[in-house]
Amino acid sequence: MYDFVIIGAGIGGLVTAASLARSGQRVLLVERTGGVGGYARAFRRGPYTFDPAMSVFPQGHDHALPAALLEWLGVRDECRFVPLDSNYKAVFPGFEFETPFGLAEFTDVHCELFPEYAGPLREFFALCKRLHKEAHDLPPRVGLAGLDEAARRFPVLFRYAKATTADVLDEYFDDPVVKSAVSVLWPYLGSPPSRLDFVTFSTILNVYLEGCFYPEGGFQSLADAFHTALRKAGGEVVLGRTVTRILVEDGRAAGVELDDGEVVRAGTVVSNADATATFTELVGDEHLPSGFMKRLRRMTPSTSAAIVFMATGMDLPGAGAVHEVFRPLHLDHEETYRDVLAGRPGGMYGTVPTIASPSMAPEGQHLLTVHCTAPYDIGRPWADEVKVYEERVLDAFEPVFPGLRDSLVHLETATPRALERHTANRAGAAYGWANTPNQTGAKRSPHVTPLKGLLLAGHWTQPGTGSLRALVSGLHTAQLALLERDLGPIEFTHPDFPPAS
Repeated sequence: MYDFVIIGAGIGGLVTAASLARSGQRVLLVERTGGVGGYARAFRRGPYTFDPAMSVFPQGHDHALPAALLEWLGVRDECRFVPLDSNYKAVFPGFEFETPFGLAEFTDVHCELFPEYAGPLREFFALCKRLHKEAHDLPPRVGLAGLDEAARRFPVLFRYAKATTADVLDEYFDDPVVKSAVSVLWPYLGSPPSRLDFVTFSTILNVYLEGCFYPEGGFQSLADAFHTALRKAGGEVVLGRTVTRILVEDGRAAGVELDDGEVVRAGTVVSNADATATFTELVGDEHLPSGFMKRLRRMTPSTSAAIVFMATGMDLPGAGAVHEVFRPLHLDHEETYRDVLAGRPGGMYGTVPTIASPSMAPEGQHLLTVHCTAPYDIGRPWADEVKVYEERVLDAFEPVFPGLRDSLVHLETATPRALERHTANRAGAAYGWANTPNQTGAKRSPHVTPLKGLLLAGHWTQPGTGSLRALVSGLHTAQLALLERDLGPIEFTHPDFPPAS
């Protein structure tokens, strides 16, 4: 008998499990694959270590929440965050620019690039900052009685709560090139500006501008640190086992059943797995309110990704590479998204992790990982498209790094089908639910579900997409799990994670 069983060892599940074990609870973490990390789980090809999906980590500063959490868990030395020197470079057809960290500096670069739009650019980025602050300051739960007061305190957030990024770009700019330059980071969130929630765009932009990092050795080191913390605190981990059912007794989750029929009883179950599968396959409609299930079935998973992994003997930094290079093939991001839906490379950004972490490849070589936004279904078998897809990606990056194709010593591609196999996320979803205005913030699947004793962690729940958000999600889930059992609040506190009221 355990106090808590956690399903899935992605970052959200690992943080939940480690935090609960650190709080003195008996914890079991069950992971269907042979290792921990989910999208953070690295793989090796000979001398090369590749991160499958994650590329940057914000708030790696010594006193930021992630470092403070690792310190509280007793594993701060297990993961070293290397600060990045540059934010990102964008290489459009006909022009390119590189952006620094810091909102003022970032704004200045855009104003120098488009001096005739300096005024609107400063207003737009100031709006993004204000919106990010209000979204951060908004209490996690606002009841109906508190809506009027919240609207008074957070007027910008309430004004733009239903806006897409394209809506606000149209409000400030009439030049399509300026709009495209300003919103080039949309592939981080998987939705083009016409669909992308503006609050999410503003939050990601501002968090990243505070400075980004890369875990030395890759994101596996972060996952391993939480895994170590869990075991140090007495928690247990079972790898290579699949949860086939969440037990429901007297209207409450009571444990799980594993693939060989073994029953594991627990006071509370936390799912870091795919949200749809959690409710429809592991729990079952009969145990959940019909309205909740209707809304769940109306929600849309995010796009997936096709990821091209390369190793090269080229001096990529000498060729102008920074850690992250966005490569739109069109000035219009909506045209790029049409390419994506048609199964052609689009929404591309290339990551060179060996600038921050040289040990991931032999001396004198670099890794280049190109992430492409991609649908799960392109109307034809992905396996038949891989070689053509790779060639198109190389065609896109050859002008960025001349000689790249001839310098390659390793090349392989993971399709959305591979992402689905790797994580069991529905349709290989790379970001949980799509980051549209009706599926973000409080409109995402809640941590606390309608079934007592069942909670969610990870990118399907709040606050949403990304490595940092998955970490924060896990921490909030641990807090709520303890409170639900009258065992809390959690012992860990930080300015960005205030104690429960």
